Amino acid sequence: MNEPNDAIHIRQQVWLIIIVIVVLYGLLRLSFGPLPQNPNYHLLADTRTHLGFIPRAGDVLTNLAILAAGLFGLAIRPHMAVESEARTAVNVLVAASILTAFGSAYYHWAPSNATLVWDRLSMAIVLSSLLALVMADRMHPDFARVALWPFVSLGAGSVILWGASEAAGQGDVLLYLIVRIGAGAAIALMLILRQPRHTGTLWLVAALVSEIVMAIFERLDHEVFRLTGGLVSGHNAKHVIAGAALAFVFWWLRARKPVTGTV
Repeated sequence: MNEPNDAIHIRQQVWLIIIVIVVLYGLLRLSFGPLPQNPNYHLLADTRTHLGFIPRAGDVLTNLAILAAGLFGLAIRPHMAVESEARTAVNVLVAASILTAFGSAYYHWAPSNATLVWDRLSMAIVLSSLLALVMADRMHPDFARVALWPFVSLGAGSVILWGASEAAGQGDVLLYLIVRIGAGAAIALMLILRQPRHTGTLWLVAALVSEIVMAIFERLDHEVFRLTGGLVSGHNAKHVIAGAALAFVFWWLRARKPVTGTV
C-alpha cells in the first residue's frame, strides 16, 4: 500500500530537520572541537544523607515528584484526547517520564558521567516525543507518527554518543546540547507562530515556563541552598518543577479539545 502524499512530505521534512542538525553539529565540531562535560556539574550542593543510607537524599528523593507526574500521566492516559496517529507518541512520553525519575535518582545516588547517561537518555526521549506531539498539534497530525522514532533515535543517539566519547576519554556533549536546546526552541516557536489544532495551549506555555525556571534553579543550585539555610537546593527545586512541567503536559493532553475549523 502506497504511503499518502502528506505522510511522504512530512517524512521528508523530518529527515531534513535531522540532516540539518547533524550538519550543524559537524560544522561546530570542526570549528571548535569537542565539548566535554564540565566535571563541576557533578558537584551538587545537597550532599546530605537520609535514613543513614540514602546519599545526596534531597536530590534523590525529590525525583518522587517526577515519578508522581509520570504515574499521573499513566492514570489519565485512557482519558486523554489523543488521535490515532499520536497514541504511540503519548505512550512513549508517559513511559519515558516514569523512567526519568529512576534515571535521575540513579544519577544523584552516585553522580558521574557514567550515571548521568541514564538520566539524560530518558529525558531526551521525553523531549523528543513531546516535540513530535507539539508538531502534530501545530502542523499536521501525522508528525506524531512519522517524526516520533527518528526524533527519539536522534535524541537517544546524542546521549549515547556523548557517553561513548566520555568513556573513550574525548568527551563531546555538543550534539546533545544542540538537540536539547533546539527542541525546546522549536516548541517555543511553534507555540508563538503556529495556530493550534487543539485548545489548552496555556498548559503547554506553563510547561515551557517551568522549563525555564528549572534551568535557573539548576544554575543557582548552591546559591539557593545557602539562601534557604541548607533546607532546599536549586537542584531539589528543579526536580519538583520538572514534575509540575510534566503534569502540565499530561493535563494538556487530557483537557484539550479540537479547535473548530481545524483538520
